[in-house]
Amino acid sequence: MAKVLITGFEPFAGESVNTSWQVASALHHWQLDDEVSVVAQQLPCVFKQCLLSLEQAINQHKPAVVIMLGQAGGCAQLQLEKIASNYIDADIADNAGQQPRNSLTASHGPAAYFSNLPLHATLNALQLQHIPAQLSLSAGSYVCNHSFYGLMHLIKNQYASIKGGFIHLPYLPEQVIDKPNTPSMALATLISAVQIVIETSLQQRPDQLVV
Repeated sequence: MAKVLITGFEPFAGESVNTSWQVASALHHWQLDDEVSVVAQQLPCVFKQCLLSLEQAINQHKPAVVIMLGQAGGCAQLQLEKIASNYIDADIADNAGQQPRNSLTASHGPAAYFSNLPLHATLNALQLQHIPAQLSLSAGSYVCNHSFYGLMHLIKNQYASIKGGFIHLPYLPEQVIDKPNTPSMALATLISAVQIVIETSLQQRPDQLVV
């Protein structure tokens, strides 16, 4: 049985929950057609430590696909991240109190990697189900982008057969009760969306760049 690894982050910046882990944990042990099993792994919102936890999970589960989830407060749509940049510039400290500025994730790595998930096919599949989503060309410069770059760096150098990428999710409705005019999305919708991402990632080829 093939495995899909879904990661989400612990809460950060004073939040009591993190959308990404709420969705990832809800999909733990979900099976697709008795041929694919999903395993969820929570990552710490801590620079460096999140990459160690990610690599341990990949070594343990040997997934065919890795889909990393993160929380993007203020977004109204799923953000299908295309580019992982080799750049850290944290506006706030992580959960260990670290706040690296103007630095690199990998000192000898390239400036950026592309996700090798079939993002355009995924976008089409989500839109057919009327789930708001868009392609994003920046995953930011905080722990989410750091972990996304770390994943693609691992795929490039150690795990060439793995498809992997990152998706930012909106807040859950309960997170915006005290945040007027801030968009959110229902947990059930987000779970359905990530199930579509999983199915499409398994069935479709990665996006091919046109030269």
